[in-house]
Amino acid sequence: MGRRKIAAIASVAAMLFGGLLASNPAEAATAVSSVTVTSVNSGDITASVEGKSELAEFGEAVRDEAPELAARSVSDLAVDYRVLKVDMKQVRAQFAPGVACVDGDGNSRAEDVIVAPRNAENIRYELSGDAQRDPNYDPAKQGNRCDPDLFWDEGASPEVDDDPAASAPVRPYTEKYASACFARKSQWKDIYGIYLEVSYNDSCWSDYVTKYDGNSSWNYYSVKAPSSCHIARGTYLTSCGHGVERNAAKGPVVKWDDWAPAADSNGDCRDKGISVSVGPLSVGGSYTHCEKQNIYKYAEDGKMSSYWKGKVTGTRATQHQVSVRVAQNAGRPRWTHWINSDACVCYK
Repeated sequence: MGRRKIAAIASVAAMLFGGLLASNPAEAATAVSSVTVTSVNSGDITASVEGKSELAEFGEAVRDEAPELAARSVSDLAVDYRVLKVDMKQVRAQFAPGVACVDGDGNSRAEDVIVAPRNAENIRYELSGDAQRDPNYDPAKQGNRCDPDLFWDEGASPEVDDDPAASAPVRPYTEKYASACFARKSQWKDIYGIYLEVSYNDSCWSDYVTKYDGNSSWNYYSVKAPSSCHIARGTYLTSCGHGVERNAAKGPVVKWDDWAPAADSNGDCRDKGISVSVGPLSVGGSYTHCEKQNIYKYAEDGKMSSYWKGKVTGTRATQHQVSVRVAQNAGRPRWTHWINSDACVCYK
């Protein structure tokens, strides 16, 4: 292997491990903490050949969590989903003015391709606090300004009376009233425009309510948040994360009721079941647990995230579930999600 190629691989590894350093730290300190995806920094490619290909891949990628989406044609998916290509150079320029988000050879983050529900609101990039909780957090990344997390708000669901009066006793039951998926493909290019690494995060969610819960003060709700990640180019997938929190601007106040998993876990690949109480009943699911899963439960009611961590060339998943109670007649919770994934050109 030539010296130039070895140097290029080493510089890519440095970039993906946090070698993106500020050329002017004082200027970088004035960076924004949130950048909204707009028509200025992104393009809608849904109707293009590339967009149709992305929708087809998306439907297949979420088959396990959302088989109903996998069964739909590309043209049918386009009714409810759109494909956006985001210019990450513009996004990074707002997050990290004065920061060289390239390595010494000019390799840089090129673009994100997003598949989002058409009713998803306020799609944006933010700097999540989860990174600082990771024992491997590198302060040199300055809060990960060169690779921020992707956030969005769930669209509104129809407001209905989730605890209606009944003329006779009715047995309580849980109802899934909303579900959808969201995908993010992150791409890096070298100075010649050649893709070096591509990582994917395919995330879904399902919202539940318990009807006729028998409580005159509270209604009970849950959101399940599974994600899977993989790489198409590059060497190793190292992280896959999904977080959920209350959309305080648009939804009612929520109170913790239950959550799962309860703690971090390690071990070989195996099926792992999770379940939470939703008032007098429960809602659960399962996923394939591998290597390490970090669980972050925040002090804020309803805020939680889960991260797979490791170093593999295959697909890995994470999943968690939140259960909350809401004052009766206050409306259904509104949820905000964030996702990320990371990969490296490195030795195992």
